[in-house]
Amino acid sequence: MKIRIVLSALFLLVLISCHSSLRFAAERSNHSSAHLQGKNRLQQAAERWLGVPYRYGGNDRTGIDCSGLAVQLYREVFHLKLPRNAAAQRTLGYAVHAPYLKPGDLLFFRFKGEEGIEHVAVYLGDGRFVHASRSRGVVINKLNDPYYRRHLIVIRRVLH
Repeated sequence: MKIRIVLSALFLLVLISCHSSLRFAAERSNHSSAHLQGKNRLQQAAERWLGVPYRYGGNDRTGIDCSGLAVQLYREVFHLKLPRNAAAQRTLGYAVHAPYLKPGDLLFFRFKGEEGIEHVAVYLGDGRFVHASRSRGVVINKLNDPYYRRHLIVIRRVLH
Protein backbone atom coordinates (compact mmCIF):
# COMPACT_ATOMS: atom_id res chain seq x y z
CA MET A 1 0.00 0.00 0.00
CA LYS A 2 2.80 2.46 0.92
CA ILE A 3 4.63 1.60 -2.33
CA ARG A 4 1.48 2.41 -4.30
CA ILE A 5 1.16 5.80 -2.57
CA VAL A 6 4.84 6.61 -3.18
CA LEU A 7 4.59 5.56 -6.84
CA SER A 8 1.40 7.58 -7.30
CA ALA A 9 3.07 10.63 -5.71
CA LEU A 10 6.13 10.23 -7.96
CA PHE A 11 3.93 9.87 -11.05
CA LEU A 12 1.99 12.98 -10.07
CA LEU A 13 5.24 14.88 -9.46
CA VAL A 14 6.54 13.89 -12.91
CA LEU A 15 3.29 15.00 -14.56
CA ILE A 16 3.36 18.37 -12.79
CA SER A 17 7.02 18.85 -13.67
CA CYS A 18 6.40 18.08 -17.36
CA HIS A 19 3.44 20.44 -17.48
CA SER A 20 5.47 23.26 -15.89
CA SER A 21 8.36 22.70 -18.29
CA LEU A 22 6.05 22.76 -21.30
CA ARG A 23 4.31 25.91 -20.06
CA PHE A 24 7.67 27.64 -19.44
CA ALA A 25 8.91 26.65 -22.92
CA ALA A 26 5.69 27.99 -24.47
CA GLU A 27 5.98 31.26 -22.54
CA ARG A 28 9.63 31.61 -23.55
CA SER A 29 8.70 30.90 -27.17
CA ASN A 30 5.92 33.54 -27.08
CA HIS A 31 8.33 36.07 -25.54
CA SER A 32 10.97 35.30 -28.19
CA SER A 33 8.46 35.68 -31.01
CA ALA A 34 7.15 38.98 -29.59
CA HIS A 35 10.74 40.19 -29.23
CA LEU A 36 11.47 39.21 -32.84
CA GLN A 37 8.33 40.99 -34.08
CA GLY A 38 9.34 44.15 -32.19
CA LYS A 39 12.83 43.92 -33.67
CA ASN A 40 11.42 43.52 -37.18
CA ARG A 41 9.02 46.45 -36.73
CA LEU A 42 11.86 48.61 -35.45
CA GLN A 43 14.11 47.62 -38.38
CA GLN A 44 11.34 48.41 -40.89
CA ALA A 45 10.57 51.77 -39.27
CA ALA A 46 14.28 52.66 -39.23
CA GLU A 47 14.59 51.80 -42.93
CA ARG A 48 11.70 54.15 -43.74
CA TRP A 49 13.70 57.02 -42.19
CA LEU A 50 16.96 56.25 -44.02
CA GLY A 51 18.24 59.19 -46.06
CA VAL A 52 16.13 61.83 -44.32
CA PRO A 53 18.46 64.84 -43.95
CA TYR A 54 19.69 66.08 -40.61
CA ARG A 55 18.10 69.27 -39.32
CA TYR A 56 18.65 70.53 -35.79
CA GLY A 57 15.26 70.57 -34.05
CA GLY A 58 13.70 68.73 -36.99
CA ASN A 59 10.99 66.22 -36.28
CA ASP A 60 9.70 65.02 -39.64
CA ARG A 61 10.81 63.62 -42.99
CA THR A 62 11.90 67.02 -44.29
CA GLY A 63 14.67 67.00 -41.65
CA ILE A 64 15.26 65.40 -38.28
CA ASP A 65 17.84 65.43 -35.52
CA CYS A 66 19.01 62.52 -33.38
CA SER A 67 16.61 62.94 -30.46
CA GLY A 68 13.73 63.63 -32.85
CA LEU A 69 14.46 60.34 -34.61
CA ALA A 70 14.35 58.47 -31.29
CA VAL A 71 11.02 60.16 -30.49
CA GLN A 72 9.56 59.21 -33.87
CA LEU A 73 10.76 55.58 -33.78
CA TYR A 74 9.45 55.03 -30.26
CA ARG A 75 6.11 56.57 -31.22
CA GLU A 76 5.80 54.53 -34.43
CA VAL A 77 7.04 51.19 -33.16
CA PHE A 78 6.41 51.06 -29.41
CA HIS A 79 3.61 53.65 -29.07
CA LEU A 80 5.58 55.44 -26.35
CA LYS A 81 6.18 59.15 -26.00
CA LEU A 82 9.80 60.10 -25.30
CA PRO A 83 11.00 63.52 -24.19
CA ARG A 84 12.21 65.63 -27.11
CA ASN A 85 15.86 66.10 -26.14
CA ALA A 86 18.68 63.61 -25.59
CA ALA A 87 19.50 64.80 -22.07
CA ALA A 88 15.93 64.10 -20.92
CA GLN A 89 15.87 60.79 -22.81
CA ARG A 90 18.97 59.74 -20.88
CA THR A 91 16.99 59.83 -17.62
CA LEU A 92 14.52 57.18 -18.80
CA GLY A 93 14.57 53.50 -17.92
CA TYR A 94 17.74 51.98 -16.54
CA ALA A 95 21.37 51.55 -17.57
CA VAL A 96 22.41 48.45 -19.51
CA HIS A 97 25.87 47.08 -20.25
CA ALA A 98 26.81 46.59 -23.91
CA PRO A 99 26.81 42.76 -23.86
CA TYR A 100 23.11 42.85 -22.92
CA LEU A 101 21.87 45.21 -25.64
CA LYS A 102 18.37 44.64 -27.02
CA PRO A 103 16.60 46.28 -29.96
CA GLY A 104 15.10 49.56 -28.84
CA ASP A 105 17.81 50.40 -26.31
CA LEU A 106 18.94 54.02 -26.48
CA LEU A 107 22.65 54.65 -27.09
CA PHE A 108 24.11 57.92 -25.87
CA PHE A 109 27.34 59.39 -27.23
CA ARG A 110 29.69 62.23 -26.36
CA PHE A 111 32.08 63.35 -29.11
CA LYS A 112 33.69 66.61 -27.95
CA GLY A 113 32.88 67.85 -24.49
CA GLU A 114 33.63 66.37 -21.13
CA GLU A 115 30.07 66.55 -19.84
CA GLY A 116 26.59 66.01 -21.14
CA ILE A 117 25.10 64.09 -24.02
CA GLU A 118 25.71 65.12 -27.59
CA HIS A 119 24.01 62.35 -29.54
CA VAL A 120 21.42 59.59 -29.18
CA ALA A 121 20.77 56.55 -31.36
CA VAL A 122 18.42 53.56 -31.27
CA TYR A 123 19.87 50.05 -31.20
CA LEU A 124 18.41 47.78 -33.88
CA GLY A 125 20.04 44.48 -32.94
CA ASP A 126 22.84 42.47 -34.53
CA GLY A 127 25.38 45.16 -33.59
CA ARG A 128 23.65 47.90 -35.62
CA PHE A 129 22.01 51.18 -34.68
CA VAL A 130 20.11 53.94 -36.45
CA HIS A 131 20.75 57.63 -35.90
CA ALA A 132 20.54 61.05 -37.51
CA SER A 133 24.08 61.96 -38.51
CA ARG A 134 24.79 65.66 -38.98
CA SER A 135 26.77 64.98 -42.16
CA ARG A 136 24.81 62.06 -43.68
CA GLY A 137 21.26 62.29 -42.36
CA VAL A 138 19.55 59.17 -41.05
CA VAL A 139 21.87 56.18 -41.39
CA ILE A 140 22.51 52.77 -39.90
CA ASN A 141 25.96 52.11 -38.47
CA LYS A 142 27.70 49.28 -36.66
CA LEU A 143 28.39 49.63 -32.98
CA ASN A 144 31.70 47.80 -33.30
CA ASP A 145 33.05 50.70 -35.38
CA PRO A 146 35.95 52.01 -33.22
CA TYR A 147 34.74 55.61 -33.60
CA TYR A 148 31.32 54.89 -32.12
CA ARG A 149 32.65 52.44 -29.52
CA ARG A 150 35.07 55.09 -28.25
CA HIS A 151 32.35 57.73 -27.84
CA LEU A 152 29.52 55.57 -26.43
CA ILE A 153 28.99 56.68 -22.83
CA VAL A 154 25.76 55.09 -21.68
CA ILE A 155 23.02 52.71 -22.79
CA ARG A 156 19.51 53.01 -21.42
CA ARG A 157 16.68 50.51 -21.67
CA VAL A 158 13.25 52.13 -21.71
CA LEU A 159 11.39 48.97 -22.73
CA HIS A 160 11.22 45.94 -20.46
